[in-house]
Amino acid sequence: MSKLSLVCLLALGITLPAEAQERPNFLIIVTDDMGYTDLGAFGGDDIPTPNLDALAWNGVRLTNFHAAPSCAPTRAMLMSGTGNHEAGLGSQLFNQMFAGEYGYERFLQKRIAAMPEVLQAGGYHTMMSGKWHISEGDESRTSLPRDFGFERDYTLLRGADNHYGTIPAATYSLDGVELRLENTEYSTIRYTNHLIEFLGDHAGSEQPFFAVFAPTAPHWPLQYPPGWEDRFTGAFTAGFDILCNQRMAGAQRANVLPANANVQSCNKESGAWTDMTEAEQQYSSRLMEIYAAMATHMDDEVGRILSFMEEEGMLDNTWIIYMNDNGPQGGPELASLVGSRNTYPFNNSFDNLGKADSWVSIGQGWADATNSPFRNSKGTSFEGGMRVAAFAWHRNAVTPGSVDRQFLTVMDIMPTVLDLAGLAAPIGTFNGRNILSLRGKSFSGALTGSTVPVHAATDAIALDHSGNRMMVQGDWKIVQQPRSEWLLFNLADDPSESYDLADIYPEVLDPLVKQFNRFAHERNYIEVNATINQP
Repeated sequence: MSKLSLVCLLALGITLPAEAQERPNFLIIVTDDMGYTDLGAFGGDDIPTPNLDALAWNGVRLTNFHAAPSCAPTRAMLMSGTGNHEAGLGSQLFNQMFAGEYGYERFLQKRIAAMPEVLQAGGYHTMMSGKWHISEGDESRTSLPRDFGFERDYTLLRGADNHYGTIPAATYSLDGVELRLENTEYSTIRYTNHLIEFLGDHAGSEQPFFAVFAPTAPHWPLQYPPGWEDRFTGAFTAGFDILCNQRMAGAQRANVLPANANVQSCNKESGAWTDMTEAEQQYSSRLMEIYAAMATHMDDEVGRILSFMEEEGMLDNTWIIYMNDNGPQGGPELASLVGSRNTYPFNNSFDNLGKADSWVSIGQGWADATNSPFRNSKGTSFEGGMRVAAFAWHRNAVTPGSVDRQFLTVMDIMPTVLDLAGLAAPIGTFNGRNILSLRGKSFSGALTGSTVPVHAATDAIALDHSGNRMMVQGDWKIVQQPRSEWLLFNLADDPSESYDLADIYPEVLDPLVKQFNRFAHERNYIEVNATINQP
């Protein structure tokens, strides 16, 4: 009998009989720099993402899930189950004020036990394909994926590369061996091919597997997948203000927004679309066309992985956990690497946009549109920088269409995976070295019907990245950006962070700031008095 596609199976509510297996497999999918409403299951219908949507609609959507403000700290928290400072990524970029400081090493530290090495010790095969980005400061190269428990890996070691691997050349790891690319196949295709190869080599094994798929698309530079140049031509000429309103309405229909989110007007950092000239609008529209093509193509490649797993009988007992790594890239349309790290003369003319020798990002207007009603975008500790789309799926263990609205963080994934795998988190020592305890908490119960809160209302969750600071306790959130005063928001009443209550409720703000400062002192959060740009 021929097999239906995964999308069709899920849409029809069909499940296949599960083979007996004591422990589940895991596939963690981490996308790069996407907006909260980009997926159809989170409100967007302008960028088709049917494979991820099929999983999300038939899984548990985590609508109050938080990453770090930027790529590397999020990945450090994912792998370690604790804060980015504890794991060594207090800042992903070098700054002299951080030199030699605990927590600012800029590569994953052995003082944590990484999720793949704990799973490997517990009998799991481990594999990863995609962006690593947590070894930037490691001159001796002791923080590659192989050093933290991945048996197989094909990984980009820095945060971004030309998607065709041509210019500028970046360093990759293949099973622990560093290499420069000779193959200029598009990045998402390369990552998918390698993960399918790893999964194929695992097929037939009696051991369960833990796999991470971390494509770099649609992170800048915006470059079309091959043959996709005309896929979205003219789709975004109405502009980012109209798209913003459409996205917020879609998110309401998808039931992924908090009750009191402000959807009456876009939560904007940019100017108005109508303030731009016709040429500027045309240029900006093309950027969003490329972004949409990259995101849809990425979803197609996810579908290719899922189809392979279905054919090999791997899906019936596999947990799939999806998350985006931070908010969308705002700021100027030209990414910050141009003119700093790279010396190649990129051609960012209108007719050349999306080609291998162009280097651009979507800009603040589209970032606002894909992230509203949440405030701001990547690099900040506002909700728009940290609240990301996330979901968990299992064919036989979740109630399709479930929505979980409680505050969760990327730190919670490791304890959740260990819990579902039946493994205890290591305490005190691991593999002969002293390690820090996990800060995250398991949300496995929330995935299987429990109503017990993951984080108590009294839990204070404090984070910092390069001076972008936040702490959440119950309904209250405090935020501080470099060179700025503390802001206070009530997330229950104002999840869009539209109204700063610091002057109105100093009796709430002051003890929260004191509590944050105690936490910051224990973990060496360094106060930043100058702006540090984060790509």
